[in-house]
Amino acid sequence: MGPALSKLRQTAPLALPPWLSYGLLYFLCARLSGQLPVLDTSVSPLWFAAGIAVAGMIKHGYGIWWAILTASLLDSLLSGLPWPAALGMALPGTAEAIIGCWLITRFTHADTLLTTTRSTVQFILLCVLLAPVSGALLGTMALWASGMIDEASALSNFLTWWSGDAAGVLLIAPLALTWKLKLDALSPLEYFELLILGFATIVVFHYVFGSGLPDHLHNYPLTFVPLPLLVWAIFRFGHPVTMSALIALAVLSILGTSEGFGAFSRGNVQESLVLLQIYIGIMGITTLIAKGAIEERQYIQGQLALAGQVIDNSPDAVIVTNADGTIISANPAFYKHTGYSKEEIEGQPIGIMKSGHHDKHFYANMLDQIKTLGAWQGEIWNRQKNGEVLPEWLSISAMRSIDDLITNYIGVYSDIARQKQIQERIHRLAYYDLLTGLPNRQLFHDRLEQAVNYAGRYDHHMALLLMDLDRFKNINDTLGHAVGDKVLGHVAERLQGCLRSVDTLGRMGGDEFLIILQELKEDFDTVLVGEKIIRAFTDPLQIDGHELFLTPSIGIALYPRDGDNSSDLLKHADAAMYRAKSLGGNNFQFFSTEMIEPFRWNLAVENALRHGAEQNSIQLFYQPQFDLQTGAIIGLEALSRWEHPDLGVVPPENFIKVAENTGLIHKLGLQSLHNACQQLETWEQAGIKGLTLAVNVSSIQLKQRDFIDKVAQIIESTRIEHNSLELEITESSLMENAEFMEMALQELSALGLQIAVDDFGTGYSSLNYLKKFPIDRLKIDKSFIDDIPGSSNDAAICCAIVALGHSLNLRVLAEGVENKQQMEFLRKENCDEMQGYLLSKPVSGKEVIEMIRQEFWHTSPSNITSSKQQE
Repeated sequence: MGPALSKLRQTAPLALPPWLSYGLLYFLCARLSGQLPVLDTSVSPLWFAAGIAVAGMIKHGYGIWWAILTASLLDSLLSGLPWPAALGMALPGTAEAIIGCWLITRFTHADTLLTTTRSTVQFILLCVLLAPVSGALLGTMALWASGMIDEASALSNFLTWWSGDAAGVLLIAPLALTWKLKLDALSPLEYFELLILGFATIVVFHYVFGSGLPDHLHNYPLTFVPLPLLVWAIFRFGHPVTMSALIALAVLSILGTSEGFGAFSRGNVQESLVLLQIYIGIMGITTLIAKGAIEERQYIQGQLALAGQVIDNSPDAVIVTNADGTIISANPAFYKHTGYSKEEIEGQPIGIMKSGHHDKHFYANMLDQIKTLGAWQGEIWNRQKNGEVLPEWLSISAMRSIDDLITNYIGVYSDIARQKQIQERIHRLAYYDLLTGLPNRQLFHDRLEQAVNYAGRYDHHMALLLMDLDRFKNINDTLGHAVGDKVLGHVAERLQGCLRSVDTLGRMGGDEFLIILQELKEDFDTVLVGEKIIRAFTDPLQIDGHELFLTPSIGIALYPRDGDNSSDLLKHADAAMYRAKSLGGNNFQFFSTEMIEPFRWNLAVENALRHGAEQNSIQLFYQPQFDLQTGAIIGLEALSRWEHPDLGVVPPENFIKVAENTGLIHKLGLQSLHNACQQLETWEQAGIKGLTLAVNVSSIQLKQRDFIDKVAQIIESTRIEHNSLELEITESSLMENAEFMEMALQELSALGLQIAVDDFGTGYSSLNYLKKFPIDRLKIDKSFIDDIPGSSNDAAICCAIVALGHSLNLRVLAEGVENKQQMEFLRKENCDEMQGYLLSKPVSGKEVIEMIRQEFWHTSPSNITSSKQQE
């Protein structure tokens, strides 16, 4: 095979649209049919174009009707017919194809056409015999109307037209519908066989319908000599080859008869035509039905072979018996499962597998159900060849004949032992902890419900203990989770040693364990168990060469004192456990009602705060800051205030902490910052400029990836001066992650913002980091201001902070100044600025404008524009 040929075969063929391809095929077949001898009639005895039209409609729908009509009209015009006559000849073929397509799609499925005997017979009745009636009727009327035939010959022309179209549909439509012949897919032997079939067909037809035999040997029985060739094609090849042989038979028989050869050349022309068309019809219908039956049989055999393979490869044992219960066959899984061989089991009664586990009533009920319902399924114990008796799940189905008599039984055995292992595995995964083997949360809750119900029914006391390991996270973080998992396994073992057999131990998840103490004689028994658990952790654990000391924190809730249901007991034991942790761990605490109040308060605040964040209901008030030397206002601090209709006034230190714990601080912080910047913009529009507005920022906000970008967006949207905004960060937050804070503050400082350290003196600042931070101001915490100048210690601390700030070129502001003595002391020690109730409490944004305009607060000339300048 040359490179050019290889390339040609690899190239995809040019795909023509269906209307064009079938229009061309119809035109070519019409011209070819027109060349056949008409035997003194006005129509062709074999109209191939009818088969192309019907096949095209069935395969591609009614959309190609205009292509068929155009091709038919063009053929008629080329045959010399005038326009009216040509249109009258073209319409019947199109109508015939449309009717044939409608009939076949209405009464059968096009996808299964010609693949079964039923669909083949339907095709013959609807498309071959019935549909051409319309075409022949319309065509005969057109010929008569055009004067090409008279009334005497109308019937014969109708019959010839109908038989010609029927033969064309019979021969061409199956070929077009099933054309999938690929010579490359044939093996060399099949290719050679096809060539032999073609050569034999030509030779046989030459002798039967040609000049190969003397005239006296041409008789009707001889016309069936080609039948073996058709049978050969039917059994060995598909529809395309079979129909091609039929087409060759039809064409050569017509050509031979027209030349005076063959059995049909005797007698008058009309008789010869009728006999020839009957012959072609009989051969075609017989061949097509036989091919459909063969296709159906091959399909059924294929499905049976596939079913046999499925049964042979099934993991379930399958056995077949006759109506008397004699074993006929079984699949490999049956032999493997029972230990019997094929020779040992076939021909034996099914009772050979009885184990004696079931009585005769069991088998009688089984047979009654099979006869009544046709099937039975259930668990059965059968004996294997080695005598072992095993449970199995058996499904029996009865097979019946056409006469509704039972002919066979089919039994399918499933291995229940394997299923039970799987179910047990699933149960373990669903209800037990994989690390410790203890009941997990779901199973423990179920057992707790049962324990509460039992205690309530018999008026017993019980206790629920919730234990958490102190600082267990350090083990995972330093030694890894593999060591942590081993620690949990050893902890479970130690806890088991502290409990009775009637008690229940479970793992909630993480390092939390739950214990149910049942049938307690008195509540003091719980104390003994708690002390026992504490002592159990006195000795260290030895894990992979590491000596690990662990301590537990245990919360205890008693039934019925602390709750009469599982939900309350869990909630109260959890609260008691957190109390034990807050006391340093390594202890146990009984639940008391005051433990739950902080949780209830925090939950109420959290829920209300979420609604408040959605409604932007946190208000800002502003406390002025003054220059201690001049008394002029230099800035203000924005302070959040929240008054809830049910909770009342919630202090900032309370709701800010809840916001930080729940993540709401991100939304609330940005809302407060945006509101403060809008207020600053309002002041500037009112002519008040040059003031610095301080806004508190949580360290959690700074850790948010896009916080700095959002700050920049807020500043840009409100059009305030960058250096008029100051962000306050507490000293303790500043030192949580000093390296990260340094980078974050550098970025904020690069935006032109001022940075202040709030509550200075209460944390543990590193002077090394303090000099690196881009800080503008230190704020002395109020706790150091309250007792000055009376407290020498506080006074010394204030002086030291002022001196430190000045040495670092920072401004120093004192918070919470409430009397003149404090103010005079700070002024004397050269503190730069102050804020507090002495000069002003926090006020609203509108009050700030009024206080400055009415000169209650002294401002420098650059801080306010006169009303005349505004006008």
